[in-house]
Amino acid sequence: MLLSDIVEYGARKHPDRIALRFENDVVDFGELRDRTRRLANALLAVANPGDRVAILSTNCTEYFDCYYGVPMAGMALTILNFRLHPEQIVALVEHSGASVLVVSEEFAEVAATVRERVPSVHTIVVIDGSDEDTSWESFVRNASTEPPVTRPSPDDIAWLVYTSGTTGMPKGVAISHRNLLSGITSSALHWNLPEGTVFLFCFPLCHVGGYVTLLNHLNGNTVGILRAYDNATFLRTVEEWKVTQTGLAPTMINFLLQDPALDEHDLGTLEAIGYGSSAIPAAVLREGLDRLGCDFYQGMGMTELAGNVLHFDEASHRRAANGEPELLAAAGKPMRLADIRIVDDAMNDVPRGEIGEMIVRADQVMSGYWNDPEATEAAFTDGWFHTGDLVRQDAEGFVYIVDRKKDLIISGGENVASLAVEQALYRHPAVAEAAAIGVPNETWGEIVCAVVVLREGADASADDIIASCREHLGGFQVPRRVEFVDTLPKNVTGKILKRDLRDRFAPSPA
Repeated sequence: MLLSDIVEYGARKHPDRIALRFENDVVDFGELRDRTRRLANALLAVANPGDRVAILSTNCTEYFDCYYGVPMAGMALTILNFRLHPEQIVALVEHSGASVLVVSEEFAEVAATVRERVPSVHTIVVIDGSDEDTSWESFVRNASTEPPVTRPSPDDIAWLVYTSGTTGMPKGVAISHRNLLSGITSSALHWNLPEGTVFLFCFPLCHVGGYVTLLNHLNGNTVGILRAYDNATFLRTVEEWKVTQTGLAPTMINFLLQDPALDEHDLGTLEAIGYGSSAIPAAVLREGLDRLGCDFYQGMGMTELAGNVLHFDEASHRRAANGEPELLAAAGKPMRLADIRIVDDAMNDVPRGEIGEMIVRADQVMSGYWNDPEATEAAFTDGWFHTGDLVRQDAEGFVYIVDRKKDLIISGGENVASLAVEQALYRHPAVAEAAAIGVPNETWGEIVCAVVVLREGADASADDIIASCREHLGGFQVPRRVEFVDTLPKNVTGKILKRDLRDRFAPSPA
């Protein structure tokens, strides 16, 4: 099976059912199939199977043509984060060796720079462009809606997704048709997405989390997408489109709950919210369950896994809300199609309940890092992929993410999990957002530094924050330094970029 078979199947089974909504665009499955085939055939007229086709765009209908149509042509859709600096974009396009670049009109100048500096790029296609030579409309206008003559292999690269670069230069994660479809199939076994679901996707489509839209299309469901997320647009769209499910990052849920406009909208159709990207503070989750009146479920994955490998279902959230709040710290249980181990540095399995690194072996694990054999080799041991997540597993099988290996703070020889500190920080009523990082210290090696965003109109001093943490943490875990900021740096899915915070606040000032 290939990625494009999802839309082919949908068009055969229910061609008139709405597949996609974006602003004023409404596209049914039959139309989406035709759009996909048309793009694939247009690409095969200017490029070859195995080529990379890069896309630099905000969310739009044409993004889905690319999601399905580029792999249908046997080419790899190279997905670029539009929030990167133009110089970074040039570097990534060059690294990918892309021959075609698809851009939304707002990035036409960046595309011109790429064309000048990256010799491999010979074709530019501008979504909503007015120039007949480069516009999307002129590119696909005369292409056939018949199936392309070429059919790729399931092991060919479908998507080339560049990571968020939380540890430095983004890596190109090569994801095959088999990888993506395995991740989608695994999620289909766990997610409750009944026929008639209207799923609102709120993140940028340049993130691998876009795979959840493919999962919904596989189930014959309608996918709505926002150009960009803000509370007002989200609330209005849920109400107008009668959205039944959506996905949000914990930071987005937090700000939604703080918005006074929340109580002015009817969200009665909303049945469930999926969340991920980072752990959710217990206080935020409890408030969400109480005020939004819908179920919650959590997925844990990463770009290299082409989806999720842990799932924390709705029933477990209800258990947590009804007397077992300790479950709220769990990321979920291993999903059926992913083989997971928790190991020490010597690759020995740790006893149940002890902390180790989670490693994964599954068909959904990436094919490798593009043009980076050293990084690929370092990421695997005997076929097992190293996630870099420090976790423990309880007797029931729930997996708890203790920290990222790179985010672990070592103070005075003691390991301090930044997540535990952050959970304590969120207990202070004035705290809207918080992150804990380690900063160098001559005496202790590192000390805990809390970086805090206060709620609008709230007031708290560093001493107030530290005193509050002492009520919930051991002495070695309590922040010794507190920095107040207006916003925390985040990637496109709302994940806090702690590397940026460490660059800003370490070393400690004299």
